Amino acid sequence: MKIMTADSSTRNTFRKNGVGVGINGHGRSIITTANPSGGSSASLLQKQLSFKTPIGTSQFGKSDEIDVIESSNTENLAGRYNKNSIIGWICCAPCIWLRTSAAVHKMAITSATLLVTTLLVASPILFLISTAPSPLPRDCYMEGDGCSPTVSSPPECSEPICETVANNIQAKLNWNKDPCSEFKKFSCWRSSQNRSLTNLLEMGNSQRSVDSQLQFLFQNKVMNESFKILHNLFESCLKQTANSSIMHRIFDSLGGYLPIGTLGPSSIAPLIAKIYELGPSPIVDLYYDLSYGRRPHVLLIISGPSTSSTILENKIRWMSPKAPPNRMRQGVPKLLGDLIDNILPSTLSYAQRISEKDTIFGFIKDLNKLQVEHSRRGFWDSSVLYNTSSLQDMYPVLNWTLLIPRNWSGPIVVRNTDYLKALEGFLTKYPSRVAHNSMLLLCALEILPKDYPNPEVCTRSTMWALPELASALYIAQHTSDDLKDIIKRAEIVFKSLKAHLKRAPSLKGAALVKLSALKIQSQTWEGFSNVTQLLKTLESLNINSDCWFENILEIYKKNKLIPNVINMGSSTHDAWAYPIVSTIFYDTLSHSIVVPLSVILIPYFDARLPPYLHYASVGVSIAKEILRSITKSFDDKAMRCVPHSVNIFSNFSRMDILIHSGGMQISYHSMLSLTGPIKGMARLPGLNLTPTQIFFLVSAQELCAESNYLGIDTNAPEFDNILGWLVAQGGSATEVFKCASGSMINTQKTCNVL
Repeated sequence: MKIMTADSSTRNTFRKNGVGVGINGHGRSIITTANPSGGSSASLLQKQLSFKTPIGTSQFGKSDEIDVIESSNTENLAGRYNKNSIIGWICCAPCIWLRTSAAVHKMAITSATLLVTTLLVASPILFLISTAPSPLPRDCYMEGDGCSPTVSSPPECSEPICETVANNIQAKLNWNKDPCSEFKKFSCWRSSQNRSLTNLLEMGNSQRSVDSQLQFLFQNKVMNESFKILHNLFESCLKQTANSSIMHRIFDSLGGYLPIGTLGPSSIAPLIAKIYELGPSPIVDLYYDLSYGRRPHVLLIISGPSTSSTILENKIRWMSPKAPPNRMRQGVPKLLGDLIDNILPSTLSYAQRISEKDTIFGFIKDLNKLQVEHSRRGFWDSSVLYNTSSLQDMYPVLNWTLLIPRNWSGPIVVRNTDYLKALEGFLTKYPSRVAHNSMLLLCALEILPKDYPNPEVCTRSTMWALPELASALYIAQHTSDDLKDIIKRAEIVFKSLKAHLKRAPSLKGAALVKLSALKIQSQTWEGFSNVTQLLKTLESLNINSDCWFENILEIYKKNKLIPNVINMGSSTHDAWAYPIVSTIFYDTLSHSIVVPLSVILIPYFDARLPPYLHYASVGVSIAKEILRSITKSFDDKAMRCVPHSVNIFSNFSRMDILIHSGGMQISYHSMLSLTGPIKGMARLPGLNLTPTQIFFLVSAQELCAESNYLGIDTNAPEFDNILGWLVAQGGSATEVFKCASGSMINTQKTCNVL
């Protein structure tokens, strides 16, 4: 039987409703197991294919015709179709449910919304976490933008200078002592076996190195003709005695010795004026300097005595380099006893001589104590006056009209007013006769060498008398390229120390402003390179090799102030150091740290050595003066923190010791902040010590060497105590040397000045 085609209305109904109605010869739908309801098999097939056929494609091969299965093949077709429809239902039923379920649709939309919200919130956090710097491994350090590995054992320095330095440090260590309980005995050991070695390798004292170098040059009889005057002055010092004829002539011109029973003068002010006319200034010193500001003017400054000055400075201070502040030493000069014996008349009895000697010793000792006490207070009590009459009314202890030039009309600055007031009271305690005789001896002591003549003493005395020419000789021994390199490295260390101190939380306000404006002056004065000009200024001198006393009076005469030759138009505030004076100092006028060349020419600052040696030596010295420049006083902290054993430092105050401890802490932490770990710095050969341990040991050995040079008893128990206290400050040494809780270093009272 032939298949009939549905009419037009039937076809339209099928397309519209999606359900086809097959009509057989009897007009009924075919009922099979796959279509138990009797629906059209074509309708079922369309539902299945609607999930398989891509959108836009035809669901059937012919859109206008529907094939109706012949009745004769109905049973076979139903069997095959029943099997395929079951498989299709099993595969597609979940998909049909997922597409048609409203609950699933809502769940999908909710999940997508939560996912988008989570990503919007979490993405910035994930970005920050991914870009944050991760902690470096223990065996890694930053080098530029990358991470470079470090070996567990840093390389060993192979330079000859490293071996020399290691031997020098090793020679001063006593490995039988525990650094935690006996730090001084461990770090600054000097025995008969190592004394000769440490004397040859005195790397911890730049001043001793300068003395040794210039002593060799002064003793050279074939010295360059330009510096011949230094050789003559050195030779005259070796011949000087405490009983010379010219010295007695000077005494007579000043009034001579006043014997027992003689009525003394009504005032010693005229005698002091006569002594000042000769040159020495045992009571007060007068000199000229510039005021602060962009348009400075000349000031006449009255300060304490210049008896302990390291060099014989010019009276016009801004026209030449400057010396560091005086550090007066307690006690009486070594030559005083012999001078008294030579000045006392031979007619005195033994008892009279002893009595007179004790009286003069007592006067000079008490005067020295007064001067040392007031010199430590600084210049915070300065006053400014504008005429001599006002000065005379306020401080009548001296006749100022005899000391100050008559044509002076500028400001007068009194640097230490309390000292002048205390001086007036002091002079009333002693008879004027005793004061007169003592002043004669103090005048001679400012002219004679500081100790009994020998090559070392005369080397220091020659440098003191002619510092400009001696400095020129010292600089001539070094090439300009070497000087430029070492000056540059000093400036780098200064910037590192300054940057670290700026990060101190307690540093704020005026101190931070002062620190930001602070600068370093490590360049050398250009005048030292112009030897011809220096010699021209010394043409008036007649230096012979026979009489030191007469030579020094000639130099005093040259340096005598003549007010009408002062260059009133000079406005420079630059501060220059004498390279032969190995002391870093802070200059208030230029607000700069002044670094002498000899300080940075020491072996510890050699470029081939690891940085921890640079910071342990030069770094500590610069850091001390940086701290001094921004600190007015530590009076309260010093009283609480500094032990009483500080009295062993006769030329150091408690303030100085506290600043020294602060300088060590600043330099130590600046060293730790260098790029790369400390463990990566080169080791010293044959020295089984860490860089941080070497830092503290070298710092201590530097202080021991400086103290020995200054005549401080480093074997005294007080010195052991103060050195242990210094090292313990900040608490770093306890960790470095792994000290137990009950050890000396661990139990020291600490005071963090920062």
